[in-house]
Amino acid sequence: MEIFRNTVYQNSGQPAKTTMSGISETEIGPPSEYGGSPNSLNPEEVLVASVNSCIMLVFFHFVKKYEVEVASYHSQAEGKVEKTKNGLRFTSVEVRARVSLGSAGSTEKIEEIAQLAEKYCLVSGSLACPVQYHVEVVE
Repeated sequence: MEIFRNTVYQNSGQPAKTTMSGISETEIGPPSEYGGSPNSLNPEEVLVASVNSCIMLVFFHFVKKYEVEVASYHSQAEGKVEKTKNGLRFTSVEVRARVSLGSAGSTEKIEEIAQLAEKYCLVSGSLACPVQYHVEVVE
């Protein structure tokens, strides 16, 4: 069992802040769509970034295990929030990645690795909404 922690706090008249491993004090708040500042982290984007980064890290775990050479990886993620009968909810998250192969790369292996990354990502597997992961291999 692992336990992951962070701290959030707010003092009167001050912006809310968070601290977590490896990151010093950072301002947090609602997204600008809900009246927040565009200069602070918001939980909605952090959730989408967590999915995006978790999938990438699991992807590279399998890249190393399968000894595939990847020259570059770039992904963008988008989380859709909609009003449901239970209030606002994430209804889907979509991650689109572009992978450039090194000299020893193989498109078939990358497709297999992408399926494993999608299957074994802890964060996306913990969400109630579906997560789609698309990988485009560019030579």
